[in-house]
Amino acid sequence: MIIQFDKIFWIGLCTLTAVSCAIPPPRYPQPEPVPVINQKLDKFRIPATPSVRVPKPTSSVPLMPPTQARIPTPPPFSQAVPTLSKPPVALLPTSLVSLRNMSAVPGGIAWVSLSQSDTPPQISYQQHQVVVLRSGPNWVALIGIPLSAKPGRHTAHDQQTGEHYSFRVKNKKYKTQRLRIRNKRKVNPSRQDLQRIRRESKLIKAALASPWRLRLTSPLPLMQPVHGRFSSPFGLRRYFNGQRRNPHSGLDIAAPQGTPVAAAGMGRVVNTGHYFFTGNTVFIDHGQGVVTQYGHLDTITVSPGQTVKTGQTIGTVGKTGRATGPHLHWGVSLNDTMVDPKLLMQ
Repeated sequence: MIIQFDKIFWIGLCTLTAVSCAIPPPRYPQPEPVPVINQKLDKFRIPATPSVRVPKPTSSVPLMPPTQARIPTPPPFSQAVPTLSKPPVALLPTSLVSLRNMSAVPGGIAWVSLSQSDTPPQISYQQHQVVVLRSGPNWVALIGIPLSAKPGRHTAHDQQTGEHYSFRVKNKKYKTQRLRIRNKRKVNPSRQDLQRIRRESKLIKAALASPWRLRLTSPLPLMQPVHGRFSSPFGLRRYFNGQRRNPHSGLDIAAPQGTPVAAAGMGRVVNTGHYFFTGNTVFIDHGQGVVTQYGHLDTITVSPGQTVKTGQTIGTVGKTGRATGPHLHWGVSLNDTMVDPKLLMQ
């Protein structure tokens, strides 16, 4: 009985051993090798855990294998950034169309129609570049005419093509104004005053002849800087204490002292100072050769180099300089030529 049991035991043991040898051990995916940063620390690496298989998606849309995925190539720089075929230009405001029917006179403005072109023509008159604005498919030049201009034919020319444009200036007689000034030095300056006047004249001429610069919007028309009565119009033939002096180169607007004075348009302050004749004065460059002057101010609230917006306060009404009472002397210069400001008011 014992022999039979041992026989059975050994037979079962051999059978179990055969079965265990026939079944292969489970195989796990080999972990990816960990890059060795420091060989001395390599022995402390922790082996990666076996990866887990994700079941296949039930969707019918095939997935792109990782080896076939591609990043779209960006377009060339010239295609990615849009470019403008034509540069923006300053358009002629409808409020200035009335200048077309006005006669060109000394102290006035000449309307000159120009040839068609894709870019703004560079037109000069008496060696100064003038305002050029787009009017439909054409261009228009607005030329300031000096008070000293003689009646007859005048010519402007295109600096690029050499083409000439002629216009005719008609005569105009301005009224006469006679004023009494208490301060006789303002009529007959002393030797020291004359030296000061010469120095100041250079500064004033430099401010009115500010370098011509292009604007993407029209610098015209201009707003009235202060509300009040027009006490002295432009172009008056003036006599101070019975002595003839230069014609009035601006528009006088009477207003109470201390009334705020506004910038007639957007621009850059090119000069401020206290001058012998115009007292506290501000000059603003509006672009395309348009410069405005504000004289006899009581106070100045801006400084050279400052950019101002249309309607921004630049000072207050006063009676500094050669003035008989509080008022604003408002001057407008086109192509370094003083013109009647009322022609360009909104």
